[in-house]
Amino acid sequence: MAPLQFRSVKLLAMSQSPVNEDDNKGLVAVGSSLQSQLASAFSALDENDQYDAVLTGLCAKILDQSSLSGDEVIVALQDSISLLEEMNSRKVSAGSRSLMALVDAAAVAKDSKTMAKVISLSAKNGSISQYGILQREITPLPTTINTRIKCPDGTTKTRGERLDSLPDIPIDERGTEITSALAVSSVLGFCWVVGVLHIEEISPFTTLVWILIVGVGTLDNFYDLIKLGAKTFAKDQVGELPKELPLGLGSGSLTGTVVKGFNRLIQVDTERECECEAAAFFVAYTLGLPCFSFRPNALEAAVMVAESSQSDNDLDPLLTNNGMMKMLVWLMAPIAMESFKHPQLIQSDPREADGFLSRLEKSTLINKEDLWWLEEGTQEKEEMLKWALAEADLLLRRQNTVVTEITERLASGAATVGDCVAAIEGY
Repeated sequence: MAPLQFRSVKLLAMSQSPVNEDDNKGLVAVGSSLQSQLASAFSALDENDQYDAVLTGLCAKILDQSSLSGDEVIVALQDSISLLEEMNSRKVSAGSRSLMALVDAAAVAKDSKTMAKVISLSAKNGSISQYGILQREITPLPTTINTRIKCPDGTTKTRGERLDSLPDIPIDERGTEITSALAVSSVLGFCWVVGVLHIEEISPFTTLVWILIVGVGTLDNFYDLIKLGAKTFAKDQVGELPKELPLGLGSGSLTGTVVKGFNRLIQVDTERECECEAAAFFVAYTLGLPCFSFRPNALEAAVMVAESSQSDNDLDPLLTNNGMMKMLVWLMAPIAMESFKHPQLIQSDPREADGFLSRLEKSTLINKEDLWWLEEGTQEKEEMLKWALAEADLLLRRQNTVVTEITERLASGAATVGDCVAAIEGY
């Protein structure tokens, strides 16, 4: 599909008469009785409103073409970007409506360099003030374990002391949980079918299966109670029961894994999903990362770091101590949000951050000499991730009101990237 053809910015914004046959393809045909009315109405607007109307219209053309590829969107955005540059040179402020339309159009491109360009021009225009504003609130991981820093609670600790006081990263065992749930449901489903069909040859075995499942569940969850009863009422008959059973039985972990698996397969929690998406979006925007993905992932993060090393874009270099910490805080934001409110991670995945570092290590676009954590071993990587999770948690707790506002907009089902930016900017 060929890229859309747009008329030049000057023609759209300033011309009131056709200069060639292409003008017949505009909103109002040449010679129409409405042409003079439209020109008159447009000329009656002040300069700011004229620019806003044209900028919004250019972006609307892109947003209305859902079939456009990312490259086609980037080409089509050039007119909008040129218009915004003209507005900056003439010191014309963009309105919130046209600015949000431009951000939405840039998001369709799914290209961090394009989004960085749009955000940079919007900031120069004075229409954006919150982008990257919280970068200084992130405490980078000190380079040595004995470096002393001031902690959020006001105390001064070494890097090692603070790391020891931080909670561990939640362990994600979704593969085991889902497999366990599917296995149990398959067995129960088979037993139910045998009972419905009255297959006498198999019924005795299915009965034993039912008894086994109930017995294992009871033993796993009530073993402590069984030991207490045996010790109190039947010590002479059964003797001392073992403190631990094979396969972890008696701790509740076996049945707990199955229950967690069913939670993943059955539970639908829109608000929980929107909370994780809002956390990721807010952190990316306020830390100055032009990657407004509602679901951050290792691949997107690694690509952006690689692109930031190129000189032909508006991206800040990210392969630095501060830059890497910002990326890890972004990837950890959904985990921090979900683990704060729920004991089990369902919508967020802590493996993405570790996968991001692994992708950088395997990338052919990045010099291995720039990956300083490789020299320190796996312990350095684990401490980077743990530190990033704590920083994400602090950031989200401090800005809970704004994150809640974004969550509510996402939960409505109609929010766009521009709407979320508007929530942060206070439009």
